Amino acid sequence: METNKLLLYNERRANKSNIWLLFLFLGWSYGSMDQIFLQIIYYLTLGGLGVWTLYRLFTLNKAIRNYNKKIAKDIGMNESDISSLGL
Repeated sequence: METNKLLLYNERRANKSNIWLLFLFLGWSYGSMDQIFLQIIYYLTLGGLGVWTLYRLFTLNKAIRNYNKKIAKDIGMNESDISSLGL
């Protein structure tokens, strides 16, 4: 794996701990993963009156993993590089 790609990936990837803290205290998760429109809808519906919030509790880890995989592909990492990152 190229060092430049790894540095770029580490700079752009979503930090799991930060996203969880933002979600638990502010309800912010979609905005951290470049989905501002969904974040606005989430706030306007008050987290789907709680239903969307419960759903997000169970799907947030997978969403973070998918976002990080997308970032890795965008910067040109191949599948073996991505799997070595644990994604």
